[in-house]
Amino acid sequence: MRSEKGSAVYRARWIIPVAGPPIENGRLEVVDGCIASVQRASGPGGDALDLGDVAVLPGLVNAHTHLQLTFCRGRVPYRGSFTQWIRDLASPARQDLPGSPETAIEAGLRESLQAGVVAVADIGHGRAAAECWRRAPLAVIGFHEVLGIGPRARQDHERSFEAAARVCEKASSTPAPPTFGIGLSPHAPYSTDPAVYRQAIAFCRRTGRPICTHLAETSEEWQFLADATGPFRELLEEWGLWDGSFESPGCSPVSYAHRLGLLACRPLLAHVNYASDEDLDLLAGSGASVAYCPRTHRFFEHQPHRYAEMLRRGINVCIGTDSLASNETLSVLDELRFLRREDRHLSDEQLLTMATLAGAKALGLEDRIGSLSPGKRADFVVVPLDNPATREPLADVLTSTRVPSPAP
Repeated sequence: MRSEKGSAVYRARWIIPVAGPPIENGRLEVVDGCIASVQRASGPGGDALDLGDVAVLPGLVNAHTHLQLTFCRGRVPYRGSFTQWIRDLASPARQDLPGSPETAIEAGLRESLQAGVVAVADIGHGRAAAECWRRAPLAVIGFHEVLGIGPRARQDHERSFEAAARVCEKASSTPAPPTFGIGLSPHAPYSTDPAVYRQAIAFCRRTGRPICTHLAETSEEWQFLADATGPFRELLEEWGLWDGSFESPGCSPVSYAHRLGLLACRPLLAHVNYASDEDLDLLAGSGASVAYCPRTHRFFEHQPHRYAEMLRRGINVCIGTDSLASNETLSVLDELRFLRREDRHLSDEQLLTMATLAGAKALGLEDRIGSLSPGKRADFVVVPLDNPATREPLADVLTSTRVPSPAP
């Protein structure tokens, strides 16, 4: 939540700023929508609004999602094959959705806000999507998707790329909040010709816009880049998108991104579920961010993700929900609670950082959100404590089922 005008003071049993240790009996002062001070309260509350036995956290950041698929919740089951799931998602039988892509984005934004999310990195397409992002009630870095491979790359990619560039330029010329941004997302190595990638990379370098791609999402992607065979080749042939013009680079997806020049753009990389030691070295030296989507990772039955090793190597790993076609909710807190149940190797503080400050860094918003620090926006959420006497408030939050709520 954010107080836009005037001043306010809040007190809470615990304030968890992320940039420092939890503060018991904390006091948060807000002036004109920004944090003025965060400290331990001393003496009576005075005019402060006492929020009670709660933990106050920075607003959460969803570093990877597809809000245009919000109405696909529960409609596309996984049947053991990622490419079959793509077919099912694209099937005309799945198009009987209750609203337009724009109403889906708006519904997803509302659901995100209700879950304590204050910033999203959303992938979509079209002017209407960009307008939804621009007027969103939370921070949005939108990525307009571009793709094309085989005949598509030659026949109509040029038009689609020019349309995406116009959407970016139009959205940026219209008055918008300082936490709105728009860039490009070449979709993935199996759907996007290297010439398309290079054009998107050149555009983002020239304009300073952010860039995102899906990378190393499946083991079949490795196979496709190794020798242009496997399920993705079969899918492209089935859809008339294979003409033999794609030359397999014979390397891993991460190495391929490096060869294309993508890693030099400090990109946001969605998933990176399959990575070698050499890949981690490349990522660590690049400044790229990795958006790990824990529950979607489980949905597709991937092998264990190497996010903990990535963190140890200094790679900026953040948290995403992916879409509701592969997840149950758009709650980043749900992702953290799932991770806490599945993996006790990371500290509670590391988990929260992945969902706040790391996400803000990935979106280029770390100077505005991600921690409760003086000068940053007063975007924070309140989570009731199951055990008000706890000495470990973050552990309480991550093992609870309580839902976050906006402060008054």
